[in-house]
Order: sequence, then structure tokens, then C-alpha cells
Amino acid sequence: MSDRLIWIWLSLACGAGSRVYNRLFASFSTLREIYDAPRERFLLIDGVDDKTASALADKDMTRAREILSLCMRNNWGVLTYGDASYPKRLKSLIDPPVVLYCKGRFVDVNDNVCIAVVGTRRMTEYGERQAYRFSYAMASGGAVIVSGMALGCDAMAANGALDANMPTIAVLGCGIDVVYPKEHRTLEEHICKTGMVITEYPPGSKPEASHFPVRNRIISGLSQGTLVVEAPEMSGSLITARTALLQGRDLFAVPGEVGNENSSGGNALIKEGASAVTSAYDILCEYEYLYPHRISCEAAKHAEHSLARLGTASIGKDSAARRHIASRPQKKDGADGKPIKIAAADDGGRGGSFSFERDRQMIAEEARTQAEKKVERRERKAEKPAGGDDNGGVGLPITKTEQAVLDAIGGRAVTPDELCELGFTAPEVMSALTILEILGRVTAVPGGRYVRSE
Repeated sequence: MSDRLIWIWLSLACGAGSRVYNRLFASFSTLREIYDAPRERFLLIDGVDDKTASALADKDMTRAREILSLCMRNNWGVLTYGDASYPKRLKSLIDPPVVLYCKGRFVDVNDNVCIAVVGTRRMTEYGERQAYRFSYAMASGGAVIVSGMALGCDAMAANGALDANMPTIAVLGCGIDVVYPKEHRTLEEHICKTGMVITEYPPGSKPEASHFPVRNRIISGLSQGTLVVEAPEMSGSLITARTALLQGRDLFAVPGEVGNENSSGGNALIKEGASAVTSAYDILCEYEYLYPHRISCEAAKHAEHSLARLGTASIGKDSAARRHIASRPQKKDGADGKPIKIAAADDGGRGGSFSFERDRQMIAEEARTQAEKKVERRERKAEKPAGGDDNGGVGLPITKTEQAVLDAIGGRAVTPDELCELGFTAPEVMSALTILEILGRVTAVPGGRYVRSE
């Protein structure tokens, strides 16, 4: 029995958005151990209820085999948590998807700067123009645009990236075989020419309302930053924005007209600390230094100037993608893109070959690498050292969350779990502790505890 088949079985047993996965990974050494374990073993794990334990105790592989066979026949990819090309950023989530169904051309997000573009489905003309303009310019500058393929902002973001002749990623809240909304069948076809459509929901899953908030964590989780273009205060895109913050991602917002309901949510985010941006350059300059092989702010600037000369009013109403993208010369493989067909094939690997211990080490290393990049960016942005302070730091600014974690540590030695009990999320704690340690403000001591540095 292959790992890929067991991953599909596990995803069916626990469901989309489950927080049980990480608890299982911490309790077992291999994937095969999870599959072989009896119901009683699962009930010993904190957070696993009777229903989930019973589902995990059911070892019937019929549905999993049907799904894998269907994917292979239709050339849909099955990307699992155990694959080397699985997005590393998703592994830092408290609720990572263990299977992603894909179609199109594979985009390796691990070596790309991804920016999620979110906003309301009912956009004003201003919002449409801004979603398109930012996405077109950021894609031209080398970023991969991630959206949800919904009406409004998502459609304009995808079309902007397509018109820049760059791949884009759409994350669905339904099965890979379901086009939702139906009006976007042509848009999906265009996305799949150079980019990919992905979902954690198995084939046949309908676009239930409850799926989309769950889906949103993948949109922000795949991305280093999330851009909110236009969103009312009750917009679902604000869920994505706040999820991005909880995941330790950067948050940007386009200022909107004061008093306009569609702008109220984005403007509120800016008041709460999101970075106000007026051009793609404002966003990409945060990443060019760290990803010089991917990002070109000058290319983004040039793209925005080109749009300004054309006039963006007409573009906002009718994306050029629908008229011209099919005849545009395409890059041979998109941005590292390759046909997804090989990802759908069962690799024949023996169940249990994936080691959770090795994976935990990899996740820790990746988290530290990302933290080091954030510190590098702060060092680059800092005009001069701010001098020492009572925290014993090196003078670089820290975020409100990092300061709150530092204050919570106080004069004692604490574990990450103890900090979580104070109301912080696990991603917030691990990100803050890693950065504070790099900055010299906290020190790791025996027992997995942290103290403030003297």
C-alpha cells in the first residue's frame, strides 16, 4: 500500500481544516503507524474525539482507491503532505491540508514569492481596477498571485496575472471537478494553461458555504503576504486577512474612499496596523532583497506605467485576458511549471516511508530560515540602530505580537505551550520566539523553555 493512498484515507477520515493532523504527527513516528493504530490508541491523544477516532479506526480503502483512480484517469494531481514539493509554508499551519488535488501546470511555491489578493465579490469600478492593476504589476515583477477564483476581486486578480503572462494559483472551496462559479469555466481554463487550480476537498465535493472560510487559510497560508483590495466590514476576505496575521504573514491593504461601505473593512485593517499600499512596488520592495532571483521591482514599476498609458478604466470592466490571453506567447513551462500529470500517479512507495521526526526537523529549519529573512528585511529597512533598551535587544523594531510575547515571558522561564495558554496561537508563539531569539532578546534554556536575555 502506497503512502499516497494512506494520505487520501487520512484526509477523508479527519476532513478538511482539521487540527487533528498535527496531533497525530506528534504522536506517531510514521504514516503507516497511524493507519495501523486501533481506535483505543487514538482516544489517548488529546483533541481526538470519539467520532474522529472511529473514522480513523475504519481501515476501508475503497473510497481512497476510487479517488486516486479518478484523479489518474483525469490527469488531476494528488499532492500530499509527504511529498517533497508540498508547500513548506502550509506545514507551519495548525491545520495543514494533508492532500491537495490539483490541475493545470504545477507551480513550485517553495521557491516563489506568493501574494494572496482578496476582496469582495461585489466590487466597485475602483476596486476592480485596483485588483487588476496590483495583480498585473506584481505578476510582472515576478510574484505568483493566489486567489479564490470567486466573482469580483478574485477574478480580476487572476486576470491581471494572466495578462502579465505569468502563472496564478486559484484555491477552490469545492472538488477539483467542480467549476464554481459556473461563469468562470473559461477563466479556469486560462489559469490551468500556465498555473494551477487546487483544493483540499475530494472530487465531487459541492461548494458549500462552510467550505470557503476553511479554504481561505490555504490562500493566505501559501503566501508570504496578503493584499486586501476592497472589503466591507463583514466581508469574508477579512477572515482571510486575519488568518494571514495569525499565520505570521504580512498584511497589506489598498486605501479606499472614506464613507464607502466597500472600503470600510480595508480601511479598518490599515488603522489596526496593516501596511497601506498604493502600488505593487510598495509590496514587492519587501521581498526583492530576499528573493532577488524572483522579484524585480523595476519590472513591476514598468508594468504599472504601461497600464497607466493604456488607461485602466476599460481594463477594470473587461479584462484583456478574455480577449487576448489565448493568443499570447506562453512561457514554455510557466514559472517553473510542468504538467501536473506526473503528480497524480501513484508513486508505488511503501506506506510508512515518511518520517514525522525528520519532517518536524525540516519544519523547524524552515521556520528559522523564514524568521532570519524577516530579520534581514528589518535590518535593511532600519535607517540606524535604535540603541539598547530594557529588553536587552539589538535595537531593531519588533512587532506588537513579538512585544506582547516578550512581555508575557516576564522574568520567568516559559514554554511555548504556556504562552499559548495565555491566548497566543501556536504560529504566533513560534514565529515570535524564533525572531526574538535571533534578535538576542530571548534565550532558549534546557527543558524547551525561553527566558528574556539579560
